[in-house]
Order: sequence, then structure tokens, then C-alpha cells
Amino acid sequence: MLRSLCRLCAVALVVGGLGACATAGGSQGDREALAVAQAAHSAPLRPLAMTPQEFLRNAQGIYVLVDLDENRLRLMDGHDVLWEAIVGTGTGLRLKGPDGHWQFSTPQGVFPVLYKEEMPVWIAPDWFYVEKNLPIPPENDPSRRYPGDLGVAAVYIGQDLAIHGTERPELLGHRISHGCIRLANKYAQRLFHDVQIGTPVVIVGGKDLANEKPLKTTDSGKPGVTVKDTLGVYSTAQLLARLDSALAHPDTMALWVPLASRLITRGIKDDAPALRGLLERAGTAATDGLNREYSEFLADAYSRASLRTVVSLARIDETARERAARAIVSATLALHPFGQVDPSTPWPTRRVPPGRLGPEGRKGWEALASAEKVVRSSDDGSLANARARAAR
Repeated sequence: MLRSLCRLCAVALVVGGLGACATAGGSQGDREALAVAQAAHSAPLRPLAMTPQEFLRNAQGIYVLVDLDENRLRLMDGHDVLWEAIVGTGTGLRLKGPDGHWQFSTPQGVFPVLYKEEMPVWIAPDWFYVEKNLPIPPENDPSRRYPGDLGVAAVYIGQDLAIHGTERPELLGHRISHGCIRLANKYAQRLFHDVQIGTPVVIVGGKDLANEKPLKTTDSGKPGVTVKDTLGVYSTAQLLARLDSALAHPDTMALWVPLASRLITRGIKDDAPALRGLLERAGTAATDGLNREYSEFLADAYSRASLRTVVSLARIDETARERAARAIVSATLALHPFGQVDPSTPWPTRRVPPGRLGPEGRKGWEALASAEKVVRSSDDGSLANARARAAR
């Protein structure tokens, strides 16, 4: 069972590694990466070879737990809840059309994250038109594209099934979707950075809903809605100053999340000071919990722009570089469900061949290698022991 589970996540992790390269430009490798990402986006729903109960019994590392009975999503680290949010889930209603039939349920099981996307565009399937008594357009017709309908971010676990944002948060807490898991945009944005390709999504409950009357299935967005960019007016220096303030105190409102998200977006494009500023703040937050989740954001930045992040690591002072490297390695392993002894473990140094780096850039790569060496020296190879050693 473990072998098949590893194999599924290994495929997903390859997709994540290739997808990170796509930020560099229009090379052949970038086109191949895009093709692989598109394949993951349309992959069939394939649960991992274990039940939710089996997974939760020995849960370790970062995973997403969705409870269909409570309509709640929790980001977990082992048995600890990092944060939680109310969600909307599938109604369970059925729809019949001339060429098919559909049931709008959210499935139970353990699923790996296959793909994730910021500002996703929803491609309306056939049932959308059948439900509204509209003619079904050709498969690739532009009229099927609905920007903004999935909120600010989406995390896909299978074809047409995602955890995504919504422009209608007033409907959350009920069974109102066509099977997807909806959550408020601020949490969709947070989840996007908190998970990686291969991170497990565990969906439980739902067995006792047969006698519960669902609400009418609803659309998750409002046609033509454009998500406002309230942070776009601030300079990178201003955003970093605000981030310092947010990280300096226990942040129950997660005010740091949109700031870090915006800085990541800038940093992985062409704003080197934004990326360096994010890395310099690793391990400086007021609480262990904040530092732990902030590390996941850094791991996300690294997975999406590995070469740029390695070079930025090399250009910050040595103490900050070591902190940031430990944070990236520790969080990357926390997001991998099997520990360092598994052959699919996504060691950060594997993403960037050192031969591509000049003398200066190698400082960043060597900092990551040093943090990995601490993990590899773990006596039992367990994830918990490895992460503890890396975080020191």
C-alpha cells in the first residue's frame, strides 16, 4: 500500500517541480512544464490507497482535513490545528441530461494535491449548461471561461474538483456546491501558499447526510466580478514594514498572510528586494506557530521560483541565510507525507543543479545543502525527528 501511495505522490511532485520552472520564460522546458501542469489539472480523481482513518491514525506533517459533517476545513500539522475555516461542500443532488448524468457530492478519501493556481479561470463543464437549460457550447469554446468564479486561488485534487475561493462567502457553512470545497477568499489565498503538490487532503464525514435536506446548488462567483488588489498601491519597502509589524505580535487575524502573498508574487517575478526581504524574516516572528506557517510560505516561493530564490538566499547575510534555508528545508519536508527515507522526498537542492550557479549563487545552494545534511543525519529517518533537527 505504501509503495503505491509513494508512486502517486512522486508523479505529483514531479509536476510541482516542473511547474516551478515555468516562471523563467518561454523555453522548451517551460512549454513541457505547462503541458504537465495542464495534464495534472485535468487528471481524474484518484484517492490514495488508504482510508482517512488509516491516515489520521499516524498523521504527521502538514495536511488538509475537511469535515463534511461540520463543513469545516482545518490545516493540520500532525494532530495540531494550525488554522481552520468554514466551507461549503457538495449538495449530493443529482442532475440528468441528454448525454449524461451527474451527482454533486464531495467525495470522502485521501487525495494528493495535484495542481494549484492563483486567480484561476473556471472552465464550465457540460452540466453547467444543462442545469441552466442553456445550449452546450463546443468543448473549447471561449464562452466556457469564467474568470473570478473560483475566487482568488484554487487547489486541485482531481478533474473539476478543487478547494477554491468564492465571491459568495455568505453561503458557506452549508451544502451548496457542485462537489468542490469552497472557502472565503482570504483562506483560499492562505491555503494556496500553505500546501504543495503532493500534500494530502483528507476528507471525512458525510455518511449521515442522507436525511439532511441540502440547499439549492449555487454558483460560487458573480459574473464579471474583479477581485480588488488593495495592496497594489504600496511599495515593496512599505509592504515589508507592514509585514514586520504583523509578525511582531501573535497574529490571530493572520494580517501577515496577504502581505506575504503579495511579496511572493512580486518576488518570483522580478522584484529581488521583495524576495530577499521575505527570506530575511524567516524565524523572526513572535510565535513558533507563526514561524512554522511563514516557513510554508517560503517553501511555496522556493517551489515556484527555485533558481531565483537560491540566488536571493546568497545575497542576504549569513545568519539570515541559514535561518531561511532551515525554514525552507523543514517546511518542504513537513509538506511531504512520508519522511526523508522515501525516494520521492523533494529535497530542495534537487530543484537547482549547482552547475547552473555562479560562485555567489552557490552560497544559497550550499546553505540548503547544509540544512539538508542535518536532516539526513537523523537517526531514524522519521519526519518529526528530521524536521526538529532542521529547524534548530
